[in-house]
This record gives sequence, C-alpha cells and structure tokens, in this order.
Amino acid sequence: MKVIAGGKMRTLPDAPAATLEERVQRLEDAASIREILYHYTRSVDRGDFEGIGSCYMEDGCFLASDHAKPISGRENILGVFGKLMDPEIKTSAHFITNQQIHFVTKDEALVFAYFYANKSFRSQREDELTWGGYELRVCRDTDGEWRIKTHKVFMTRQDGSLTGRCEEQWKRPWPPEPEHLN
Repeated sequence: MKVIAGGKMRTLPDAPAATLEERVQRLEDAASIREILYHYTRSVDRGDFEGIGSCYMEDGCFLASDHAKPISGRENILGVFGKLMDPEIKTSAHFITNQQIHFVTKDEALVFAYFYANKSFRSQREDELTWGGYELRVCRDTDGEWRIKTHKVFMTRQDGSLTGRCEEQWKRPWPPEPEHLN
C-alpha cells in the first residue's frame, strides 16, 4: 500500500516477513485475502446467506456507511443482509478492482478495494448501478482461514438506487481505518 510522506509516494511497510518461508506465506495469505472479496461478492450476487456469513468472523462488524451504526456479530450482519436483499432482484453482479492489502501483523491486514455493482429487478423499477469501495480489516481466524473482522462500505455514485448515496470517497483516512468511527 502506498502513502505520501514528505510530499513523495512511499511504500507503507508491512509487518516483517524475514525468511523465505514467511515471504511465501505472505504471498499465499494475500491471495487468500483477495479471495474473501471474490467469495463475498459472488455470495451476495447469488443471494447465498450462508456464503455471506462465512466471510465474517463470529464477532465481525459491518458498517453500511460512515454514518451507519456498526452491526456486530455474524448473525446480526446476516440479519442486515436479509433486509438488503430485495426479493424483486432479478440479476445482480459485483465487480471488484484495485485491491490493496497492508499486513499490520502476520495475522491481520487492512484491505481497500473498489467495486461496481448492477442489479435488475423483476418489477418495472429501473436498473440500479452502484460504484463504491470497501475498507476491511481481515484477520486469520482460529481455523487458519482469513475472514472479515470489520467491513465498511462507501459509495462514490448510485444510479437508480432508492438511497442516492454518492461522493463518500472524499477525504477518507489513508491508509483505510475501517473502525475509525468506533
């Protein structure tokens, strides 16, 4: 992940990975972390609540925006998704881009990614197009799998949405701090 220091772009130092084995593990961990978002978006697009829930730690936290009340605990997060998943959705597709990963420790990382999503509806409602981003804190769980500890969503633009959120990308803390409102 890059930061600005002294007017110059610099690499934000990751947690140390000194040996070859640690460096290879870091590459494998980064691939596993990217897979979380691929699995999450595929699960959302399919309406697969078990798949969505499997992405979060038991005590995970979801923030639907900078101003939303944090939703804590996997079961509570799934309750929110139950309300967000409109039964009128006919098609849904998310695309993840620009994933950046910063290892805070060997078992914890910050993730930033942009997304584009579109939905069509069974009713006459116009298609919904959404652009935004995810700021996550992911951790290695007790079973060795990486899962989401904190997941914050921000919107850059929404067309056809009932919420009309936009321009939430401005003046965000960097590097991303998903819990910065807690």
